[in-house]
This record gives sequence, C-alpha cells and structure tokens, in this order.
Amino acid sequence: MDRYFSIWKRSQFNLLPNPDASRSMAYGEDLDHILSKESCQKALEEITSWPEYKVSPLVSLPGLARELNLVDISFKDESKRFHLGSFKALGGAYAVYRFLKSTVEQKLETEIGADDLRKKTYRDITSELTVTTATDGNHGRSVAWGAQIFGCKATVFVPESCSTSRIAAIEEFGATVIQTSLDYDDTVEYCSRDAENQGAQIISDTSWDGYRDIPAQIMQGYSIIAEETLKEYFTRRFRQAIPPSHIFLQAGVGGLAAALTGYFWAHLGERRPKIIIVEPETAACLYASAAEGSLIKASGDKETGKIHTIMAGLDCGEASPIAWEILSHGADFFMTIPDTITGPTMKLVAGSPFNDPVLEAGESSIAGLAALIMTATHEDTREVLGLSPDSRILLINSEGIMDQSLYRKLVVEDQPN
Repeated sequence: MDRYFSIWKRSQFNLLPNPDASRSMAYGEDLDHILSKESCQKALEEITSWPEYKVSPLVSLPGLARELNLVDISFKDESKRFHLGSFKALGGAYAVYRFLKSTVEQKLETEIGADDLRKKTYRDITSELTVTTATDGNHGRSVAWGAQIFGCKATVFVPESCSTSRIAAIEEFGATVIQTSLDYDDTVEYCSRDAENQGAQIISDTSWDGYRDIPAQIMQGYSIIAEETLKEYFTRRFRQAIPPSHIFLQAGVGGLAAALTGYFWAHLGERRPKIIIVEPETAACLYASAAEGSLIKASGDKETGKIHTIMAGLDCGEASPIAWEILSHGADFFMTIPDTITGPTMKLVAGSPFNDPVLEAGESSIAGLAALIMTATHEDTREVLGLSPDSRILLINSEGIMDQSLYRKLVVEDQPN
C-alpha cells in the first residue's frame, strides 16, 4: 500500500465525528420543507423530461478498491451532465424554470410547462425578466443555461479568484458576467444588493434569512443524483438491495452534500450510508460549525485567516443555513483535507495505476476520493469510520475539467521527470 499511497499517508487531515448525529433519528417533518420525498419526485419528473437528460454513469474502480481493501468504490460521474460539465446543471436551471413558470402562471392565470417556455411561447413576459446569481463558476453556468433555454436574461457575478475559463464557460450561454474584486462570500452579498436595486430574481444555491425556497429547489434538483445511484445499486450493481455503506461528499456551501444526505436519510432511515463531509482545510465552514455546535464561518488559513482554496467550487467561508439544518444531524463525520493533495488525486483518476477507468475530474471533484484514501490507509481512521473489506464506497465526480490551465498545471505539467 505504501508503494502507491505514500503521499496520502503523509498528508495531514482532520476527522471529526459529528457530536449531534443520530443514526436512529427519523427524517422529520421539520426538514420536509427543504427536501421531501414529494419535492424530490417533482424535480425528478420535470428534469428527466428535458430532451437533454441522460443518467450519469456510475463508474466502478475495482483496482483501487482492491488496493484499499474495500469491496467496491463507485464514482458517480457528473462531468457530462447536460453537457455543462458538473452536477450544478441539475439545480440552477431547474430553479430558473420554476421561477419563470410561476411568474407566467401568476400573470396569465393559466398552467404552463417547460415546452411552452422552450418554444418561447411567452417571450413577451420572460424576455423582460432577469435572473442573477453569484458563483465560482459551475452554478452560474447552470443558471445561464436555464435562462437561455427558458427565455430570460441572466447576470452572473463571480469573485476575484474566478478563472477566465470559468467565466468564458458562463458567457457561452449568453449571460452577462461581472467579476468583482471580492471573495465568494462577499460576492454573494454584492449580488443580493444589486438584485434588489435592479429588480432581478436571485437564483442562489445558498440560503439566508428570508431566502430559502429557491436554494431548496436547487437541492431538490441535485437529489436526482441519489435517485439514479440507488436505482443502479439496487438493480444492476449488486444482486440484492444493498445501498452504499459510506459516502464521502465534498462540500462548499453544502447544497449537494445536504441534498444527498437528506435523500438517503428520508428514503433509507437507519439503513442509510455513513456520510463523511469533506472540505478544504482553509474553507471548512461545515467542519467549524460541527465543532462549535452551531452555524459559524470558517476560520480560514491558520496564518492569514483568508478563505481560499485551489478547489474553486469549495471556496466558501459560510455554509447555507438550510443545508446545515440537514447536515447538522444527518452527517456522521466532518473532515478537512489540504490543498496539496489535490494534484496527486487528480492524477490518480486521470491515469490509474490499477487499470481502472479514466475519469476527467476537476480540482473540486476529488476531495471525497482524497479523503477516502487518507482514511483508508490509516488503521485508526479505518476503525473509526468502520471501513472494512465489505465496505461499498460512493464518491461523486462533481465536475469535469472546468479550468483547463489549472488542470494542465496540476496533472500534465507537474509530472515527475
């Protein structure tokens, strides 16, 4: 094992058992307003009816599983979702659709569907509407795509650290992109103030006081990942209905992590997988909140206090409150990992030494895998997490290669001579 995994064994990480987790706690009605079986089903029926919809593949990594002494490692590959390159495609565009549908129906007092909006039947109404959001890249691309196909305008704010390639990917769908001189969290606040002044509708994947419904809709869109995964596990992957035993979920503001945690919790109860939430050590707002016992901001870099990570999609100092409502009791562990493990983990899936399928994974996609390798190669953390030769691990390849220059630097150029 040392032959392949010495880098991961040497890397420092923090693992925190969630003191407020309870495996026997039922998924309560107080969480249904965020993510219920009914709202997830509604999102599933709508999004799967879109012409571009395809089930994303669940890729098995048997060679890596064998080396880590686990029965199965499966990577749910979101890198081709709706040709947008990430899981975010499931959320932002769905929320744009819901907003436009509701607005037109209220104005005309008649029910409409996605096809009506696609055909621009109500262009006279929708073309006067603007949706807006703040993003590190992928969410903004989903919002821009939704605005383009359903017929409204989009303005997307990005932080100072956003790369030119991520900006170009958003502009590809006709959105106006405004780059601020701020970090992500301050850009969210800036976008909120601008939306109020301009009369635009915010489509944000993070929530705040008085703004919950749209972030919840976005999470409901993300739940399709869990629905597809369970169907694969129960019908094709194993001969009996066995769900994954562990899920390592990378988290930014927590929307994806909470969506999958909530779905598995609501549908499987005590049979749900153990959930390990993984964050960069310099942007670990959920870890900090779990340690504190209440929602707080990340502390940032130990020396500078700055919130910044190479994992751009996880570069968030404040968690979404509605995501925290689910994760505060539904997640079993919180974990932080260093930026230095990003490149080696990206290389591992780009060219497996174990003859596993090649995956195109961006810098934000591999946090869960990095965390798995680090914990699985330490006997003490294997025991704490209950990792065994019978464990079935689920990981999410949450984005493809969204930043080409960074990918070349980390994977192609930074190769040993």
